[in-house]
Amino acid sequence: MLKFNNTSEIEPLEGILGQERAIEAMEIGLKIDNPAYNMYLAGDSGTGKTTYAMNALNKYAAKKGNHKDWCYVYNFENNREPLIIGLEKGLGKIFKKDIEKLIETLLDELRDAFESEDFEIGKNQLIEEYEIEKDALLKKIKKYAEEKGFKLKNSKVGMVFIPIDDNKEDEEAEDDDYTDEEFYKVKRELENAAIQVVYKIRDLEDAAKEALLELEEEIAKFVIDPHIEGLIEKYNSYEKVKAYLNNMRDDILEYVYLFYMDEEELKDKYDKEHFLKYKVNLFVDNGIDRENSKAPVIVEINPSPSNLFGKAEYDYYNGNAKTDFTKLIPGAVHKANGGYLVLYVDQLLRYPLSWDMLKRAIQSRQIGVDTQTSIKPENMPIDIKVILIGTNYMYNVLYNYDSDFSKYFKIFVDFDNEMDKNENNEDGIARFIAYQCNKNNLKHFTYDAVEEVIKFSTRICGDKYKLSTQFNKIMEIIVEGDVCAQIRDAEYVDKFDVQKAILERKKRLNRIENKMDESLENGFTLIETKGSRVGVINGLSVLSTGEYSFGRPSRITVTTSPGNKGIVNIEREVNMSGPIHNKGVLILGGYLAENFAQEFPLSLNANICFEQNYGGVDGDSATGAELYALLSSLSKIPLKQSIAATGSMNQKGEIQVVGGISEKIEGFYSACKKQGLNDNQGVIIPKNNSRNLILSDEVTNAIEEGKFTIYTVERVEEAIEILMDVKFDEVKRLVIERLREFNELQSPSKK
Repeated sequence: MLKFNNTSEIEPLEGILGQERAIEAMEIGLKIDNPAYNMYLAGDSGTGKTTYAMNALNKYAAKKGNHKDWCYVYNFENNREPLIIGLEKGLGKIFKKDIEKLIETLLDELRDAFESEDFEIGKNQLIEEYEIEKDALLKKIKKYAEEKGFKLKNSKVGMVFIPIDDNKEDEEAEDDDYTDEEFYKVKRELENAAIQVVYKIRDLEDAAKEALLELEEEIAKFVIDPHIEGLIEKYNSYEKVKAYLNNMRDDILEYVYLFYMDEEELKDKYDKEHFLKYKVNLFVDNGIDRENSKAPVIVEINPSPSNLFGKAEYDYYNGNAKTDFTKLIPGAVHKANGGYLVLYVDQLLRYPLSWDMLKRAIQSRQIGVDTQTSIKPENMPIDIKVILIGTNYMYNVLYNYDSDFSKYFKIFVDFDNEMDKNENNEDGIARFIAYQCNKNNLKHFTYDAVEEVIKFSTRICGDKYKLSTQFNKIMEIIVEGDVCAQIRDAEYVDKFDVQKAILERKKRLNRIENKMDESLENGFTLIETKGSRVGVINGLSVLSTGEYSFGRPSRITVTTSPGNKGIVNIEREVNMSGPIHNKGVLILGGYLAENFAQEFPLSLNANICFEQNYGGVDGDSATGAELYALLSSLSKIPLKQSIAATGSMNQKGEIQVVGGISEKIEGFYSACKKQGLNDNQGVIIPKNNSRNLILSDEVTNAIEEGKFTIYTVERVEEAIEILMDVKFDEVKRLVIERLREFNELQSPSKK
């Protein structure tokens, strides 16, 4: 690293470190404006993918300003299909207020107009004209009847004509017995004339009503049109708004009487929700901060169908659910329209319907609101880029089992969990520490403390030439190192504070390891770290308890005898062996056959067992150790118990790398230490694992002082000679002789 006294002297790192490939992929994905080029971000937790993604999205969102406000309005042509209107961001709230103000203004002005003296005069004039013409028709028919000798009388059944007789009451006159033909002819003539008068009066009444409606419409237009025309001019560039305003105008004219009706009468005679149709549902408001033109970046952590694609709220009347366009609620997809939508795959796939609906939305480039009622809101056109965040495993599952996935998520952004250990990246970690100290008000780290953090980062990777990009784990040590420095009231976090933080973290997690150590100390777990045994070897394994892993020696024993069962994996026989371990045992058979049974058939019973194993076993890292114990059992040459072995092997006898090598070595060192170090103990490991050795200071010091030894081998022959202190050729000769004896014992002549 560059030299510094403490991290307050260096420039803080505000970007992301060690993810050049992912950054390039992300940049390409964000620059491609194509609905199929959505992105999948993969990587281990803590690699910074979410933080980087949000920073990158906000950066690009600041350059992108084509998002809009969206409003749902009443559809006057089909009330079951509300219309959606897109407006320039910030204009949606203004439009909503304009419509509210319009209705409030019209309620006041129309009520005033229809309560005005001019309207009353015009209305009374129309009524008076109607009454005059009606009276003229009645007088005319009355006069005509009198000329014919009849009197007009109104009754419940209409106009009735009776003869005029001054000497009798009307009722008696009705009963007079007129029988001459002339009388009835005149009466029928009068009745027909009366019918014509009735029709004319009805026509006059209809004409009067029509004239009154025309008067109302004329006055209403006089009041309404200036306001509507003003709004049409204001929203002249929005065709849907103009069409909506014209339809609203026609609807108000049709129901104008509701605008000046007495409020109590309105409540009694009409639905109180009638005026809902004149409201505006500001569905998506992007104009909250008009100065900030950044496109929306929406993160939805609970992507249920309603949270993603919206819903409708309901009112309940007598057990029946009721909704309307004003109760439509947007989802994350609607809010992210014109920008970016971030989803976590593990959460998204909890809702299969959400995943299917999301793919359909991407394909069709439009999205509606699923109200589950009779109303069907108009779909919103969408321009959106979806960013999925998940694991590599989930990416492979989706890619292989969902044919649509590769169509719509063409950009794969793969965040690595490690980076090269070089000067630039070491400086980057120092700058990362400086940034976190400034951001979180922590004590700054000394140069030695930073070196200790880098060592911790290397150990996480398990590779001398790599650094971890799991910055969440590094951040834990930074925070806990700061606490350790506070406890000793130091100005800066030093190397000892980092070591203390790592140790304390281990103490919190190593309860199971301590229990196993106690079992070893008490003699419950049988492990020998001194002397020699035939057919017995100390293998090495790694156990994991959540985030904590530690190494343990495991006693492997092999017994052999004449027979035809071959190599028997006892763990497999009792269903405690995984498939990789089973494969390793079969590899032993291949190696044994090629190297020791070329002149006669391989006839033996060999039983391999991980002693005191109660939880099962898997992996092939013990393959080499199993072979060494098998050859020891056949040759009768004892193996050193002071040397443990790890390493997988192939059928040709080559030793292959294994995982967790540092933990395995430290685990056996711990067992040796508890039983007493004797300067002869050590571990055999694959040579290619040398770069993976990041050992604790204690083990490193023991190796440097000659108290503990690491042997690196490339072939099984090398390991055999270390474990037995015998040349491999001699071992091979003894094994062949033993196998030949087994074969002869199995031959038919011996039976």
